[in-house]
Amino acid sequence: MVTVTEKVIEQIRERILDGKFGPGAHLHEATLAADLGVSRTPIRDALRVLGNEELLVYYPNRGYFVRTVEISDVFSAYDVRGTLEGLACRVIAENGLTEIQRKSFTDLLELGDSIFASPHWGDEEQKAWRSLNSNFHFAIIEASNNRHLDPIMRQVRFFPRIFDSRFDPSSDFFQAVHTREQRLRSHHDHQHIVEAIFRREGARAEALMREHVYANRELLRKAVEALMAAGVEVAPVD
Repeated sequence: MVTVTEKVIEQIRERILDGKFGPGAHLHEATLAADLGVSRTPIRDALRVLGNEELLVYYPNRGYFVRTVEISDVFSAYDVRGTLEGLACRVIAENGLTEIQRKSFTDLLELGDSIFASPHWGDEEQKAWRSLNSNFHFAIIEASNNRHLDPIMRQVRFFPRIFDSRFDPSSDFFQAVHTREQRLRSHHDHQHIVEAIFRREGARAEALMREHVYANRELLRKAVEALMAAGVEVAPVD
């Protein structure tokens, strides 16, 4: 059962990530409590958790503020992802997988095959791919059996959306950047990564994952540069 605090954490997190609480915004306990219809205790606990996730910054005697993220932070987050997920892939390949884990990865790849077998690429297919893609990357982290990686990965995956809500994977902008062809390339990357893991090729699995994340970083970088060249503001608005 979801607790009140967990529900509040999710509500505040989503408001930060969808831009309703912009970078630099001061989050007041009393205002949030009245807005969400809860006491200040779960609000206080939620703000502490979101501070640990680095979505918020705490200043003594002032309170919690939404973290301000620069575009350089967004690209640096991709670098961190590539390094850590690459490490996870190498560890998994070297340690091996259980039969249950092997089946889980096989099922994810087969689901990807079915998504791209469709002649259409509409909202349903895009949503299915976003879910699969997220599940794949977190399955890698989970299979590494390193409890330190999961919270770090969740933090760095938030950074693009904090910077600009257009970087939400479900946004029109993000869908225009990550076309069906780009998504299919990512699916093929996943296949090659899993193949290397199954073959216990740690160095190759690590290199493939690093390149996979790097390619997506460069795709976003070029899209951002195109927006800026067109005079479109690409920065958080306070």
